[in-house]
Amino acid sequence: MRSTDITDMGLVATLAASAGASEAALKLVLGQLAGYPLLLFYRRHIAHRETNLQHLYLFLSGLLLGHWVIGEGVTHNLYTIGATYLVLQLCGGTSLSVGLTFVINLSYLLAGYWYNGQEYDVSWTMPQCVLCLRLIGLSWDVYDGERQRMKPTSLSPDQKKAALASSPNILELLSHSFFVGGYFVGPQFTMKKYQQVTTPEYQARLPASGPLSFGLRRLLLAVGYMLFHVIGSMFLPEMWPTTASYQACSLPTKLLLLPLWCKAILAKYLSLWLMAEGVCALSGLSYTPPPPQENGAEPTGEPDWKGCANVRLRTLESATWFHHYVAAFNINTNQWCMNYVFKRLKFLNNRMVSQTATLAFLAVWHGWHAGYYVTFFNEFIVISFEKDFSTVWNKSVRVARWKEHPAYTTVTTTIGWCYVFFFLPHCFLAFPLLGWNRFWPVYQGLYFIIYLFFMGYLAWGKLARSWLLANNPKREENYAVKEE
Repeated sequence: MRSTDITDMGLVATLAASAGASEAALKLVLGQLAGYPLLLFYRRHIAHRETNLQHLYLFLSGLLLGHWVIGEGVTHNLYTIGATYLVLQLCGGTSLSVGLTFVINLSYLLAGYWYNGQEYDVSWTMPQCVLCLRLIGLSWDVYDGERQRMKPTSLSPDQKKAALASSPNILELLSHSFFVGGYFVGPQFTMKKYQQVTTPEYQARLPASGPLSFGLRRLLLAVGYMLFHVIGSMFLPEMWPTTASYQACSLPTKLLLLPLWCKAILAKYLSLWLMAEGVCALSGLSYTPPPPQENGAEPTGEPDWKGCANVRLRTLESATWFHHYVAAFNINTNQWCMNYVFKRLKFLNNRMVSQTATLAFLAVWHGWHAGYYVTFFNEFIVISFEKDFSTVWNKSVRVARWKEHPAYTTVTTTIGWCYVFFFLPHCFLAFPLLGWNRFWPVYQGLYFIIYLFFMGYLAWGKLARSWLLANNPKREENYAVKEE
């Protein structure tokens, strides 16, 4: 290793230590930030050139940056890309290619999780988990393209948008996989959209103004959230619930500080997603043109650069129901699961089974730790509660009278925000703590409040329904929410 490399590593390690972070984590942040100058250079010198040159630049820049961040582990990405390419070349757009791609990529990822051990860290499995979904989705899109050729009416509107008429060549596949805007932490985007973006014609149609200012605004927001994470972690570190200082706190103090601890952890995810969104905006990937007017005139309106958004900040920070939080957090991964897992299980004709299978897939995709499975189980019981309770609430004549009061919106919004703010860490704490031996004692110390409330709804919900529906003209004694 050259002396310059040693100096460079020493500098990054020193900066990481001063910020109270690991060297690997700081390299991840710096790697994502490097996307900005790389994409500014791309827009100025590469974007209007022929497609193969664009793909070559985006592939090599992402590969070299990935190697700097995760080292030799980048070869694992190349192995699965090569395996997926061979499957598509040999099997084409068939159900066999979908099955093989799914098994190869998910198995490789899970083997990587197992090999890397029980502690979470920034390693090659981080971009690999993003790549896993991208390659599985690609095989579905090639399969849908073959279905469309054989039977044009067999696809849904979403499937038509992503369907590929043929398998991509190896350069397209490498470029799509290593594009720095989505390589490290997402977002997910289809090959079809990416192929459109990397053409001179598409780049020439982009609005002259917008991507740079939008990308820099996302970067500023990202820096703000990262500062909140760093400062918050100084007082409430990620493993705080397992420490003696946490144990020494009274229950009310724990309940008050846990939401702040949770927000500090989530801020690092929001920061990285905002950085990635800004990079995608600079490339033009996130641009969504306004719809054409009915009279055939040129479309009007402000350009929309939010096509690669992985978080809706206003919805997230003002959420009054957890389904608001789910809809605004990790948007592209959730959309991927909707298109490639949930909707693909439509043949089961059971939304509950499809939802359970989707959450189970998400848990498996995250890894082996029990904390992932507990977190997605928590999501399931919370969303199930909200679906039932909101239906009762909207049917209630008593509530309808409350809505006539001018303070109704203010009161319910405040209560809803407090409800989400209070229960968020209880739903989430198993995720960062990972191991059963870590999060189980914490739940015990909190008297399993989350489960007493949400699973206890089976008991106290009957009283709530009876009271809320008491004044209804036709009371439903044995109320049950019907599946849509």
